Amino acid sequence: MSNQYDFKKIENNWKDKWYKDNIYEAVDFSKKPKKYILAELPYPSGKFLHVGHMMRYTVPEIYSRFLRMNGYNVMFPMGWDCFGLPAETFAIKEKITPQEAIAQATVDYKKAMQNMGYAIDWSREINTSDPLYYKWTQWMFIKLWKKGLAEIKEMPVWWCKELGVLADEEVLPSKNGKGKISERGGYSVERKMHKQWVLKITDYAERLLKDLELVDYNDSVKQGQINWIGRKEGINIDYQVDEAEEKITVFTTRPDTNFGATFIVLAPEHPLVLKITTPEKLPEVQKYIEETRSKSDMERANIKDKTGEFTGRYVINMLTKEKMPIYIGDFVLLHFGTGALVGVPGHDKRDFEFALEFNLPIKRVVVGTDGDNSDITKIDQVQENEGVMVNSGFLDGLDIEDAIEKIKDYLEEKGYGRRAVTFRLRDQIFSRQRYWGEPIPLIYKQDGNIEAVKDSELPVILPAMKDFLASSDGTNPLERNKEWNKITYEDGIPAKRETQTMPTWAGSNWYFIRYIDANNNESFADLDKMKYWLPVDKYFGDAGHTTAHLLYSRFWYKVLFDEGYLPYPEPYQWRMSGGMLLGPDGHKMSKSRGNVVDPKDCLENYGADATRTYLSFIGPYEDTYPWNENGLIACFRLVKNIYEMKEKVEDRFEENSPKIQNNFAESDKTTIMLHKLIKNLTTMMEAMKVNTSVSEIMIFVNYLKKVDFIPTQVWKEFIKCIAPIMPFVAEELWQDVNGYKGWDKDNSVHLQEWPKYKESLLEEDSIALAVQINGKVRGQIDVTKNDTEKSVKEKVLKLEKIQKYLDGKEIKKVVYVPKRIVNLVV
Repeated sequence: MSNQYDFKKIENNWKDKWYKDNIYEAVDFSKKPKKYILAELPYPSGKFLHVGHMMRYTVPEIYSRFLRMNGYNVMFPMGWDCFGLPAETFAIKEKITPQEAIAQATVDYKKAMQNMGYAIDWSREINTSDPLYYKWTQWMFIKLWKKGLAEIKEMPVWWCKELGVLADEEVLPSKNGKGKISERGGYSVERKMHKQWVLKITDYAERLLKDLELVDYNDSVKQGQINWIGRKEGINIDYQVDEAEEKITVFTTRPDTNFGATFIVLAPEHPLVLKITTPEKLPEVQKYIEETRSKSDMERANIKDKTGEFTGRYVINMLTKEKMPIYIGDFVLLHFGTGALVGVPGHDKRDFEFALEFNLPIKRVVVGTDGDNSDITKIDQVQENEGVMVNSGFLDGLDIEDAIEKIKDYLEEKGYGRRAVTFRLRDQIFSRQRYWGEPIPLIYKQDGNIEAVKDSELPVILPAMKDFLASSDGTNPLERNKEWNKITYEDGIPAKRETQTMPTWAGSNWYFIRYIDANNNESFADLDKMKYWLPVDKYFGDAGHTTAHLLYSRFWYKVLFDEGYLPYPEPYQWRMSGGMLLGPDGHKMSKSRGNVVDPKDCLENYGADATRTYLSFIGPYEDTYPWNENGLIACFRLVKNIYEMKEKVEDRFEENSPKIQNNFAESDKTTIMLHKLIKNLTTMMEAMKVNTSVSEIMIFVNYLKKVDFIPTQVWKEFIKCIAPIMPFVAEELWQDVNGYKGWDKDNSVHLQEWPKYKESLLEEDSIALAVQINGKVRGQIDVTKNDTEKSVKEKVLKLEKIQKYLDGKEIKKVVYVPKRIVNLVV
């Protein structure tokens, strides 16, 4: 074994052996306790994974190694989320087909992970664009459709007549600041209603919320789910449009303030807008609607300057019998609540701003805790949540909570409203007017009926198409492919396939289940295997997927659970969101900024162990940090120092070497230091504090630098300690210290037992003891565990500093409290 640290030689040797023997294989039905550790699978949509991606995988992978060494049957699998916009966009840029892009990218991504030494069970590798995989995605969609959870709805989309329907990521602000354009081609883009397949996730909203009680998600993740579901209890109030038959229904959680309501605002897309708008107001209203089409929902929700148009119509406030003007405003979204709001400007800041803009009345109906009963003219007077009702008829004098219940009862009794529960959660658009996705397995018959493709005819294969972009008139590619979409149904009558495809997240809704039984052609996974492996014990994911994607996956899973195909009600027992690794300039890594760090450069210059160590040492997994190459260099030195310390190991010396014979005390201290390290590492790794684990290793290495030799048993245990973080150098040193001549996977350090510490060795050799004279601290002494009360007193009296304070005074009493204090009474 060379004295020089040649990381390239070491890594090339071991990664091939590990992969060939699949030493990280997860064994179905093992008698060991199971741990299913999941990291979100990547989109193979570029030429390489940057180090930011690697940080998200490194920490969970290290944790999985730690668990394996602690006697668990660990599954840490990996696969590729291949369908969807990222891969299609990359293919367009490279002027190749998505199939070609994915074929190369998955090879490159897998190689990158192997080069990092990831402890992945590659026998479970999956690819969501493999027909043998998406056969089951299609099968699951049919289950949702037959259950009535998939339906066609008119939904707002970004529409470009040259490119068809676009995703949010493909839409940019126009250069003149007015409207939107397509990223590709710079064509004009607008919002338009379009028929889309939608999944009725709202049918499961209550369960998705309630079942959060069954899991142990990080607080931020759980709160993100709660906020995204957004359950609100309130009442739907019907307002009669004056001089018309129509009624406008508004959901509100604060009906108590309706004596102070002075206007109504509808979403520009509300179906009643054009029906109720008066002829003289119609041109301005239509113009406003047109302008709104260039704004995204997020832009509209976050808009600061309130805009709107008066429709020329009014509703009647049934409490005050006053007329309230009806406006449209872009800050009201059609799919939130009922797409209409009632304005109470005295007690809602958003409404206050709108009322000021349009010179609408502002009434006070609540006096807050400040006792202010004056007219409301400033926004800081707006009382929203606390107070007592005034100017509100039969509600006067009630606090808000009591008033809410009383007005609800009144409105229901009078037939003006109905108690209701609403959710922020919306039914999810499922279909895409693009090529690169799973074909939706439905058939349109000539009689207008829709039928599902038979199970025996799945998968519906996505046809190969060189020209996979939408036509110049916006027609999607599968609609254009008549050879594929025109079929003859079993009764001989012509029919047509659905030409919309599934979204990126369809296949990734259930990938974690397929890992359990990746090669099963008879079902998506064996039920007994699912009973063994599910639920996922630890799920590490992107912070951006904390809400939407996690909810979609839970919903998809629950539908299958309800149908009897899955054993447990929740898929993931625990979920944590990773932070972000920024570029060296402190900005998000992007090719346009030129701040992307390629792990190939890190591996080429410093090796995988140093890169892994730095990625885990940089900070807590859930936080965000800038890349700093100096940190990587420091971690390289650490790994190199560890490798070179093998020359200090006891069995390198002759038995009667002076370095060994004269340093038995040093050997004892080294053993004690090792056991402290093991205890601290165990505690930190259990808590997934990998960054502080690296710090502990650094402290121990700095100690080892100072000793003359390292006991062989200490060295062996230390190698196990570094194995999860530095797998390559650990394997090299382990094979060397044990004298193994050939490779046998059972002898791998990664299949050894995690070292145990002895509490008896963790007691301090010596402690600093405060010395007091008449209750005042005057010095300190070091006391060993072998010291007696007599020897402690002798040490105290020998201290020069103490003698100076005594200065011939008589010692009347010595109070000694072991491990705490010595007090001389003089």
